[in-house]
Parts: sequence; structure tokens; C-alpha cells
Amino acid sequence: MIGSISCTAGFRGCPFINAAAEYPDAAHPARRIVDEHRAWLTDQVSEVLAELGVESVGTKADQLMMLRDGAMVAGYVGRRPAEVEAAVVAAGKAIIGA
Repeated sequence: MIGSISCTAGFRGCPFINAAAEYPDAAHPARRIVDEHRAWLTDQVSEVLAELGVESVGTKADQLMMLRDGAMVAGYVGRRPAEVEAAVVAAGKAIIGA
């Protein structure tokens, strides 16, 4: 799914990451929203990992978030959806130890 989303025409990356780049001051209201969103999303990933019985949930959630961010960039810079999908699945499995 992330491959097909990140490879669609007009996709310009995660709007939250883009906002963070535009508003680098951590005290800016836009940046606080970005930080809150990323914390929420990371918490969601952590919950799923915990339900799956994965060890080192916090570390692996952070790694999966970085994987997600990279997948969006890969799609944006011209990788094909199937390539992005395959790479994300393989890397995700390696991270969680599946």
C-alpha cells in the first residue's frame, strides 16, 4: 500500500515531514502539531508490535517509522510501486524478526 501511495502522480511526500522541513523551529505551532502526529503514529505502531509480542517495541517502532519515511521518499523520486512494496515488506520483516 505505501508503494502505491508514494508512487502516485502528484504525491509530494508526507505532509507532516514537509511541514517539519518548512518549520524547523521546535517551538513553532506547526512543528508541535507535526511532533504530536508523529508521536501518535509511533504509539500506534508500538501498540501493534506489542500485540504481536515483538521485543524492543520502542526501538522497532522507531525503525519502522524511519522505514515508512524512506519508502515515501523512494516512491517520490521514481521507484515503481512494486519495488517500494517489496522493499518495505522485506525490511519490515527484518526489523520485527518475522
